[in-house]
Amino acid sequence: MALTMRNPAVKASSRVAPSSRRALRVACQAQKNETASKVGTALAASALAAAVSLSAPSAAMADIAGLTPCSESKAYAKLEKKELKTLEKRLKQYEADSAPAVALKATMERTKARFANYAKAGLLCGNDGLPHLIADPGLALKYGHAGEVFIPTFGFLYVAGYIGYVGRQYLIAVKGEAKPTDKEIIIDVPLATKLAWQGAGWPLAAVQELQRGTLLEKEENITVSPR
Repeated sequence: MALTMRNPAVKASSRVAPSSRRALRVACQAQKNETASKVGTALAASALAAAVSLSAPSAAMADIAGLTPCSESKAYAKLEKKELKTLEKRLKQYEADSAPAVALKATMERTKARFANYAKAGLLCGNDGLPHLIADPGLALKYGHAGEVFIPTFGFLYVAGYIGYVGRQYLIAVKGEAKPTDKEIIIDVPLATKLAWQGAGWPLAAVQELQRGTLLEKEENITVSPR
């Protein structure tokens, strides 16, 4: 009968120490966090580049809801003449080199520049002669007016979310300190700077936290006022 002998050395070598396993898990988690941070930063940079490329509106190619380019609008030109005529009437009431006359001349130059800039920017005007902004995302992107409402709205949401997410991460980071309130009063600049760079890709990080269930507080931890 053949006997099978167990080698204690081989059995011992096949086992991995708990400390080594914990170190391996920590290293893998750190690598995942670093990869997510790099991907988030790249996505944020791509979104910013796309926003900048779309922010300059081109000349309107077609009427939108009865609007016409301000450079071609008769009502827009009429409104400009009306404002300049009003300023000219006021200018006649003062001497040529007086302070009010100089101020009115400067106002006239600014008025001309404002109307010229609106016309060059490709804005659309209505029957009232005033520029109108295109808020519909589809029409804004189609006719080159994304810089009027769509891009500023996207930028506002991104910046507001960025500030909130980085602030939240800072509070979570200092929560384990001996005196977390002191860190809230006197900001830890190195830590805040590090989190600010990591927060550039906050939309992706927020989605990942939502999937893991760490973004929102548990229901049992939410206090409810008595009714």
